[in-house]
Amino acid sequence: MTLLDLCSYLGLGAVGATTVNLLLGLLMAMRYSPVRLWPHRRVNLFALHQWTAYLAVALTLTHPLVLLFLKTPHFGWPDILFPIHSPLQPKLNLAGATALYLLVLVLISSLLRTRIGRPLWRRLHYLVFPSAILLFLHSILTDPNLKDGHPDLLDGGKVFVEAAALLSLIAIAVRVRLRGRGLRAPSADRERVA
Repeated sequence: MTLLDLCSYLGLGAVGATTVNLLLGLLMAMRYSPVRLWPHRRVNLFALHQWTAYLAVALTLTHPLVLLFLKTPHFGWPDILFPIHSPLQPKLNLAGATALYLLVLVLISSLLRTRIGRPLWRRLHYLVFPSAILLFLHSILTDPNLKDGHPDLLDGGKVFVEAAALLSLIAIAVRVRLRGRGLRAPSADRERVA
């Protein structure tokens, strides 16, 4: 396994963890109950959401660090922290870095949720959506071989990212459609009205 392979696998892991985290967050926002619905067992969605967030941030942080050890092209700390002048694909790398910074901001605001208050925390938590868009754009359009900047969109890793992006888009559309209702059990009052 080469360093580029390791970098790609860390990036794919970050996409997978971020997608799972986004889906869990949307389920929680829709008041999904794993006891009432499938799998009819007690599952701590909040803890699962929290751990997938830690995993997503850890993988997203380590993904660009591998580039520091490449001989060609040479990436330095400024290229990693603020990649607008990186040797290859600076705009796409900036999109990835911005996605990382937004994810870190959301994670820190979640850790400080009780101190900053729920209204501010909730507004900051919505930053996961632009972060996901930037993450998917970076992941789909970058050249994993760091050659000519023309990725193969039918490569296995790219198809995984494209499927994760499509799944996330569908889940967000369902969440918007069910806004206000969610997946709550119908109450007795609502049943009588209907």
